Amino acid sequence: MHAAAESILVLGSAGFIGSALCTHLARQSHKVHALGRSQADGTQAGIVHMRGSIEDRHLLREALGRCNRVVYAASMTTPGVSARDPSLEVLGNLLPLTRLLECAAEFPGRRIVYLSSGGAIYGDDAANAAESRPLRPRSYYGAGKAAAEAFLHAAVATTDWSAVMLRPSNLYGPGQRVTKGFAIVPTMFDRASDGKAFQIWGDGSTVRDYCYIDDLVEAVTAALFSPLQRPVNVYNVSSGQTASILELIEACQVASGRSINVEFQPARGVDVACVSPSHQLIADELGWQARVDLASGLRRTWAWHQSSTLA
Repeated sequence: MHAAAESILVLGSAGFIGSALCTHLARQSHKVHALGRSQADGTQAGIVHMRGSIEDRHLLREALGRCNRVVYAASMTTPGVSARDPSLEVLGNLLPLTRLLECAAEFPGRRIVYLSSGGAIYGDDAANAAESRPLRPRSYYGAGKAAAEAFLHAAVATTDWSAVMLRPSNLYGPGQRVTKGFAIVPTMFDRASDGKAFQIWGDGSTVRDYCYIDDLVEAVTAALFSPLQRPVNVYNVSSGQTASILELIEACQVASGRSINVEFQPARGVDVACVSPSHQLIADELGWQARVDLASGLRRTWAWHQSSTLA
């Protein structure tokens, strides 16, 4: 989707999603203001990089004064990180978001696109889940995402901001780095490279939907520029490309041309049997659908994995 050039603030711009999105938007001639804790200050390829925290009110107000659209891709946690310390969700994720919302009344008419979760937020009821399904997260990470969505609902109700909450399924693609207990595809490719065992919790039958990073970026772009049906809009971003853990291992072996050793561990109580949210609403209202099939996406990701390893 190509839209008239806009000034867009990307929060969490140094992460996997944020960096891919900034590059994509800049290529479409938008003026991108990228704010992240690990950014280097300066302007490069149409992107104004700002190193700093969302909790820096002066920096945030300066950026909001230049941008009428905001993408919130910042996150300090993974499900594993906050499992034993739920306060991390409050301090690391909810507090920065509320700092942004404190500024909302000063900068009217902004549109915010928030990156939520399509897996952690529905809990046990995540198979073919529609956006209207009740939220029953089984992790503090998922609870943090649900709380963030509630704060955005309140912000829209009390200001003239509009919001789009996107709930992506399992993301993968070039640029994604391994985080402990997170990012299953690069973890499998690491095991394909080093020959160490990939640990499977349970029998490997749990099913997930896998969405390629370029498809998510297109979904964010649609959310930024498409006419909105409501002040608050919530969409699952899923590809329909589902696989069990065992099927994903097989697909990664085909993509890499290498075998992956596995080691079975006892099942964990936190794992949901099937996470495959419905993408019907975003297709109907924003005209978005995933274009990259799992086999193609894994081949591209393996090629990047090899080139980044050599580099």
